[in-house]
Amino acid sequence: MSSDHRVPAPVTGAGSLLLGLGAVALGGFPWLPESIPPMVRYVPVYLIVPVGICAIVAGARVLRLGGGAGAIARRRARAGTVLGAVAVVVPVAVALWATVALGTAEY
Repeated sequence: MSSDHRVPAPVTGAGSLLLGLGAVALGGFPWLPESIPPMVRYVPVYLIVPVGICAIVAGARVLRLGGGAGAIARRRARAGTVLGAVAVVVPVAVALWATVALGTAEY
């Protein structure tokens, strides 16, 4: 007799917070010293938005499910969600601004 009862993993806001911090930290890679190869400096920039979206989703999940350790889990989830949102909004806003600025430039 095998029972397939799975115990759900505890839900904490730490995952969302770490993803949010990671997404924001990825934005600093281009400012690393020039002695570091360009692949290491610029490739992580492409991960900022996907990791930010993951932070938002993970934080929303914790907030929706009520969190594990109460107020601490909710604070971590909120912080991760905010950091993830910043990591998504800032690059998108800069890309839109650059598109408009470069598209309307008169030579």
